[in-house]
Amino acid sequence: MNDYSSSQNDLIRDFIWLISSPPIIQGIIEDRHWTSSQFWLQQRDQLEHLMLDSNAASNALHTLLKQQTDQRLGHRFETLLSYFFNASERYQILAQNLQIQTQQRTIGEFDFVIKDTQLNQTQHWEVACKFYLGLGNTRKMNNWHGPMLKDRLDSKFKQMQNKQSHLSDHPAAKARLLQQGIRIDQHICLMKGRLFYPLSQTQPQRPALIADNHPHGWWSRPDEFALRFSDPHLHWTALDKKQWFAPRIHSPNNRSYNSKDMLELFLSDPLNRPLCIAGFSALEDSTTETTRGFLVAKDWAKQLAINDNV
Repeated sequence: MNDYSSSQNDLIRDFIWLISSPPIIQGIIEDRHWTSSQFWLQQRDQLEHLMLDSNAASNALHTLLKQQTDQRLGHRFETLLSYFFNASERYQILAQNLQIQTQQRTIGEFDFVIKDTQLNQTQHWEVACKFYLGLGNTRKMNNWHGPMLKDRLDSKFKQMQNKQSHLSDHPAAKARLLQQGIRIDQHICLMKGRLFYPLSQTQPQRPALIADNHPHGWWSRPDEFALRFSDPHLHWTALDKKQWFAPRIHSPNNRSYNSKDMLELFLSDPLNRPLCIAGFSALEDSTTETTRGFLVAKDWAKQLAINDNV
């Protein structure tokens, strides 16, 4: 399949990222299957034909995204994933975002119920796309936080592993699936995204559950950024959320900044919200980003109690 640098189309690049990037968590944990990087490499190879007509793929993805009422990043990820399932000869979507309710409340929602025709199994897929910044002892799962500090890696893992993927055990879910003639054979979890390590950390120290080939970047406060990235050949682009997936391509038409101006842009935000940025080197032949990180305020996350114990 084409590499990232072969397409200027953001949607195609995001789709390539979806089926090429290694998941953050991989392997079999208890009886839950967290998809492996090898699995995704196989899917990429099998879908190479899609990129031969990238315009058709792009149009189909645009159509799906226009139908999406919720514009949050997780739903964009699910839309790309639904396109993957529909494009694959192996998979068939039996249900997507299937809510399970009783008269009193909503019990939960199946992200995807999939027929795997190769294995002749019906699979319940729970999926997430997450971006976490590590604080303190980054070997600790509970020291990884979302940029806005609203969620944590350990909490999301436990939710997927111990709750969401067990939805089919609930009597109301069993009854709903039975109505549709569905019996779940296998439970699959998928978490893609990136982990961002402190810029000062020379060797990333990951939690034991995290795959050793997971995508990663760095995060930095302003003073650290200014000291590390003083190279005049570096230039930066500020990314909005829908640009967080695939590595970015530099275009002369896109606004870019040197390190000093990038800091000034970040500090001009009165709310000092974390800012995701991509860095490019004028010395490199490639136009693909060479580094990805988050700029955060000097006092970002100061209110958190960080677990520094080994």
